[in-house]
Amino acid sequence: LESFQASQISFLLVIYLLAITFVFSFPAGVMAAIYLEEFAPDNRLMHIVEVNINNLAAIPSILFGLLGLAIFINFLGLPRSSALVGGLTLALMTLPVIIIATRAAIRAIPDSIREGALALGATHWQVVWDHVLPLSLPGILTGAILAFAKAMGEFGATITFVSNIPGQTQTLPSAIYTFLQVPGRDAQAFRLVLVAIAIAMLALFLSEWVSRAVAHRISGQ
Repeated sequence: LESFQASQISFLLVIYLLAITFVFSFPAGVMAAIYLEEFAPDNRLMHIVEVNINNLAAIPSILFGLLGLAIFINFLGLPRSSALVGGLTLALMTLPVIIIATRAAIRAIPDSIREGALALGATHWQVVWDHVLPLSLPGILTGAILAFAKAMGEFGATITFVSNIPGQTQTLPSAIYTFLQVPGRDAQAFRLVLVAIAIAMLALFLSEWVSRAVAHRISGQ
């Protein structure tokens, strides 16, 4: 019963964290990728921005936790044991991944579609909004779902903020870690691991299903 309650609370907290992460990272990531890929000038400053985005996508998650600690707690004064701070930190962590996935999806659209729309009198923004973005939507959603699945299983970036009150503010990975530290709780930890694996498989299935459904809808139109 205790492990079931812990897994239920942890799962609900993870859903709350993902909702915050989605609100703050997905729109900003897609808009930033559209600007960088379609509208940004080809200069040295943009090259530096692109290099930094790629570097941010590769650094360890614990560094994002320290960044969130410095910005959201020390600078902004938000409460430490807060799902809001954890969600904002996960938003920072997933933002580079969403930008890179969105840019790759946009870059995969043939230039002939852009050229044909421009030849018919469409503006650059109309080309992006009416043609490029809908066609790249399957790739964008797939990258976003995988990024959020990674955020769901994150431990290093959120342990500073949402793991201080066991049973109340623990995410699923931190609950697994807590059970493993207590003798005789291996079975509970194993059940939580099975839940985590099921969530990961569901995320992979959902990303593939969404990608195929959106692609089928676009091709049907």
